[in-house]
Formats: sequence, C-alpha cells, structure tokens
Amino acid sequence: MKKIMLILALCAISAAASQLKSDEFVLFIPSIAYDLDNESIAAEVKAYVYEKERLLGVTSAFAALLDIDMDALSEAEKKRLYERSALFRIDYESGKEFFIKFEDGAVQKMPKTKDGKSDMSVKLKKPANYKINFQVHVPKYPINAAKGFALYAENEGISAVFDIDDTIKNSNVLDKKALLANTFLNKYESVEGIQKIFEYVRNLRADAYHYVSGSPVQLYPALQDFFHENNIPNGTFHLRDTTDLGDFMPSKEATIKHKKDNIEKFFNVYPKRKFILVGDSGENDPEIYADLQRKYPDKILLIIIHDLENSNGTSPRLKESFQGIDNNKLMFF
Repeated sequence: MKKIMLILALCAISAAASQLKSDEFVLFIPSIAYDLDNESIAAEVKAYVYEKERLLGVTSAFAALLDIDMDALSEAEKKRLYERSALFRIDYESGKEFFIKFEDGAVQKMPKTKDGKSDMSVKLKKPANYKINFQVHVPKYPINAAKGFALYAENEGISAVFDIDDTIKNSNVLDKKALLANTFLNKYESVEGIQKIFEYVRNLRADAYHYVSGSPVQLYPALQDFFHENNIPNGTFHLRDTTDLGDFMPSKEATIKHKKDNIEKFFNVYPKRKFILVGDSGENDPEIYADLQRKYPDKILLIIIHDLENSNGTSPRLKESFQGIDNNKLMFF
C-alpha cells in the first residue's frame, strides 16, 4: 500500500510540472544583484512564462473593458493599443519548469511557475562586469531562449530610485481617461526637465538606477523601448505584479506598499549605499519618501519631486508632507 501511495505521489508531482513547449515564451524583468560576502553575490531572477493568445476579437474586448472606442482610433493608435496590450492578452502558464544559463556556463533550474511567475536568487562569484547576462536554456526550442540580466551594484556607492509615471513619462495618473490614453494609445513623451534631473543625479555620482512604479509588469516592453529611445540610464525595473486586468489601476494602499517594500529592500541588501529618491506630486511619492526619510535619515541623500502644481515645493500639501525635513535634502522641478 505504501509503495502504491508513493508511486501515486510521484505521478502527481510529475503531472504538476512540465517543460516549456514550442509555443510558450519567457519574459525576464531586470533585477538587482548585491554582495553576499567578499567573494560572492546574489543575483535575483524574475521571469514570466506565457502563451500568446490567438482568439479573435480579444483586442476589441480589451478596449471595451478600458472604455476605449476602437472606431474613433487612428491607425497609429490602434497599432499602439495592440502592441501595448499584448501581455494582457496572453495565457500565463503555471507548473512550468525551465533552466537558465549564465555567461560563465553555469546552469540553474528556475522554480516551478505559479500563475506564470517564477523568481529566485542565485549565488554567483563576484562579477567583473556590473551586468550579469543569462538566457533560457532550452536546447529543443531555441526560439524560446529569451535573454535577461541582473545589474550588480557594489555595497558602497550612490543609488537613484525613480518613479516612472509623471516623473519620467507624462501619464496624467490622476485623470483615468487621460491615463489610459497615455498608456495605450499615445506616443510616450518625457516629462519636461527630466533629462536635466538625470544629469544632476549623474553629477552626484549615482552609479545604480532602480525604477519603481505602480504600473503593471505587462507594460515593461513598452517602457523599455521608451527608455532606450530617450537615452534613460540602464537600471532595474520593479513594476507591480498582476495577471488580472481588473487590477490595472491599483488602490492607493497597494501602490504605497509596493513602493515602500521595494525601496526598503534596497536599503537592506545594500546596507552601505546612499540613495536619491525621485518622484512626483501626482500621487503619493511625497508622503512615501518623507516617511522613508524620517525612518532612514542616514540612507537618503536627497529627495527630488516633480511638482505638478509648479509651486516649487510651497504648496500646502508639499509643505505638510516634508515638515521637519532638512530643506537641503529636498529639490523640486
């Protein structure tokens, strides 16, 4: 009886996990790598496994859900909608196992996916280069050999943490209709003055960049293209995990938690680094950054806020948010 139960258990385990198929793909999100000791580091790997959706009418259904009138769109807008909604129109695959291969030849097995997601931390020798490249190791289906990377930062230095919407990219987050249009239909445009902020941060000798946003992870490919087109510094992306379209616009509490959790993680894994926090006054960045400044006064060198009211930080809300914080640690643009 015990032998039969063991066989059944092994069969169940085998059935629960399967290898990648020829029509399944992997998306990697750039993540962090940090020191463990003098000789080794931890590189984080975050992946999503999916199958492309082929059902007719899905784009139109997606537009209807977002209250977008397809008949009123130009051809350019329809094209952008189709491209940017691609990762919302897919099937996320659970129970998938696959391997990744690093440049030094090391091969690691990723944990079995759950709702399409798989992540792990890999222990590696300290690299000679800050960029740690890897790719899916699937000899049978080389077309699926997606590439990814983690960015290593030494324990000492200066890191810059940037919000994205209305900090780097014009989004108009507070207006739902405008936000949807700026997300799915319109050409992405940079916030005025943001390149000067990047130049200022570089002059402060920031050598690592992290992009933390409440935007869903499905927008990463479009954001990556926008960053490349606008020469925005390479960095790690920390977008919000969701496989539910109904969760496209998160609650205030969810956004605050997402941003705080990620930034505090940076503080913990880079205990000797200092940080510059860059955000905007559209949502909750002033309150989030002010709370972190009070909690970790020695970690944060500077807070930079895109003041959407053009008050140079003198609006009642901003004055209240940063009450008691040294003005030398505040900057507005």
